[in-house]
Amino acid sequence: AMLGNEFLSFAVKQSGRAFNMKTIPVRGKHLDDLSPTDVTFITLNKIATIPFLFLFAKFMVYEPNFIWSIEKLSVANLLTPLPAFFFIYDFFYTLLHWGLHVQGIYGYIHKHHHRQKAPTRANVDAVNVHPIEFFLGEYNHLFAAYIYTHLLGFQMHVIAIPIILVLAAILTSLNHTRVDTQVTFFGKMTLYDSKWHDVHHRIPQSNYGQYINFWDLAFGTFRKYDPNDRVNPNNQLDPKTGKSLSYGKKNKAH
Repeated sequence: AMLGNEFLSFAVKQSGRAFNMKTIPVRGKHLDDLSPTDVTFITLNKIATIPFLFLFAKFMVYEPNFIWSIEKLSVANLLTPLPAFFFIYDFFYTLLHWGLHVQGIYGYIHKHHHRQKAPTRANVDAVNVHPIEFFLGEYNHLFAAYIYTHLLGFQMHVIAIPIILVLAAILTSLNHTRVDTQVTFFGKMTLYDSKWHDVHHRIPQSNYGQYINFWDLAFGTFRKYDPNDRVNPNNQLDPKTGKSLSYGKKNKAH
């Protein structure tokens, strides 16, 4: 699980260069150096994915609405659950994320993640959160599956879960890169845009959703990305070091 996460993070981070994709200019202050606390949280959270996957698999074994037979694979139990899952997940994640920004709570848990104003490290920046926050966000995936299968009574094929978790990992990682990525519905409606989360890191009282913006639109917390927002040249990244230009100038001064 951890090796797969590392590979996925590397692939997502390199995707912009490989496919010659546009990049999002750095507007917030980049977290150039990871502190010992950062490294500790990142390590603990990566390790925590192992029991999470075990418990998810255990739930799939005991939940009768999970289909294991290849012969029973269908559009209804493989593809239909995908948008429904993210719709359910992001409803609760948006509320959770919003709650973590409440003034009396923010400083104890979520503030750590917002030390990074311009995410670049893909999965590394994504999981650089307080372990309590990681636990709540990660197990929300299991909760969404529980709601869809157990409470709502819909069937889901087990193959849908690795697809969902891989998609979730890719989108979460893209949210924490400078890669400008959109997923649209036949070019008409934007379902996902990595710039939405970039806005959240700079303007925290907005864009609480992880994967979609539906609930932010519903709750009035959505904020569009403005390409005309001020760009500080010193905050841009050195392609060789991955650190801000001001970091290099500061080190040369010393």
